[in-house]
Amino acid sequence: MLDVKSLKPVVRYLLLAGVVTLAAACAKKEESTTSSTTSTTSTGATASPSSFDGQDAGGHFVKVAATNTMSPDQMAKAKSLAEAKGCFACHQVAQKIVGPAFAWVSYKYKGDPKAVATLSNAIEHGVSGVWGPMPMPAQSVTPAEAKELASWVMAQKPIAPPKAS
Repeated sequence: MLDVKSLKPVVRYLLLAGVVTLAAACAKKEESTTSSTTSTTSTGATASPSSFDGQDAGGHFVKVAATNTMSPDQMAKAKSLAEAKGCFACHQVAQKIVGPAFAWVSYKYKGDPKAVATLSNAIEHGVSGVWGPMPMPAQSVTPAEAKELASWVMAQKPIAPPKAS
């Protein structure tokens, strides 16, 4: 596996640019449907993913409370902004592309009163090292747009990211 930290900054930047370009091309395709995998509950019954919100570290389906504090109109407007700003080139709502799924970010910061401010800052100024070696570059957004996007991310149903093996 490639150790990104050992690369020179210009090579890391070129690698990131290539990944972003590839992700942007892939993002143009329609979002894939949820798989029909099943899991066994603690009672031994089989359950489908559609009846649960996410999976825990052991791959078991779990219910997670929603943290949505945005109206449906606000959610739609913020999603349109995310699409316009190219967020879906590297992120999806429930699965990793280049960056983490928005639902994973919501899970990581749920209950944190500074979450929107932290995420707004990361969107506006960039961040690295939070989700691995791949940095998230600063985005071309206003502070108000960054806050709207961060609020939208936090309004996603939180899903625990899979544990690294």
